[in-house]
Amino acid sequence: MPYTADYRLLNFNTYDEYLNSSTNSDAKKYLRSAKIIKQVIKLGYHTNATIYEEDEFYEIKKNLLDQINPVSHHFVLFSSYRTSSDPALCALAEREASNMQKKLSTIIFLQLRQRTGLDISGYIDYEDSLRLNSLQMIGCTNWQAIFEGRILLRPKHTDLSFYDWHSGSVYFNNTSNYDVMHMGISLLFKYKGDLKFIPVSVTDGPFKENVKRTAILSPLYGMVVLYDHIVRKAT
Repeated sequence: MPYTADYRLLNFNTYDEYLNSSTNSDAKKYLRSAKIIKQVIKLGYHTNATIYEEDEFYEIKKNLLDQINPVSHHFVLFSSYRTSSDPALCALAEREASNMQKKLSTIIFLQLRQRTGLDISGYIDYEDSLRLNSLQMIGCTNWQAIFEGRILLRPKHTDLSFYDWHSGSVYFNNTSNYDVMHMGISLLFKYKGDLKFIPVSVTDGPFKENVKRTAILSPLYGMVVLYDHIVRKAT
């Protein structure tokens, strides 16, 4: 059966619930028998919507869940490949599962010196970067290689924020988790899930309770700062 993106099916836990949603009051009044009603619905009467067989219903629903939530079905931690005891990589490894499960959202700040002797710096949405790698998107960060110690994590033009200290070029990008915001000269990130503002300034501000700032001295990366936001589900 070809894959069908019928998102209606996500509203139903069982095939019976799905069939009952297409049953109108007249059918219940005149047919009475639940078995007969289901047979009538499968034949396409009383509805203009496509009616799937039971095996089709569960197959399509599984494909949709795999598409919109790949983490829960293919949960592989890149940090399981970690070979280094570098404190920055250890801290990221400790946070990976919570980020992938959307319980925690971590923003990584890095400032790295290039071979030219000049720096680049940036803010990285950890979960977004991990997920893009899981989906093998073009240009994604290779987290397995980072945890294996084969390459270094580097800020990119496509991250939340990127600054080239040589050219003075600055880039800001919204991600799947954050919108980039400015309050005066201060940089903020707004978490899309609970609409909380995440400040990245060292000075006190009105939103400091939304984030925990952890500075880590790393032999590989120098000073790394992690901004941890505990995700609050919308009520």
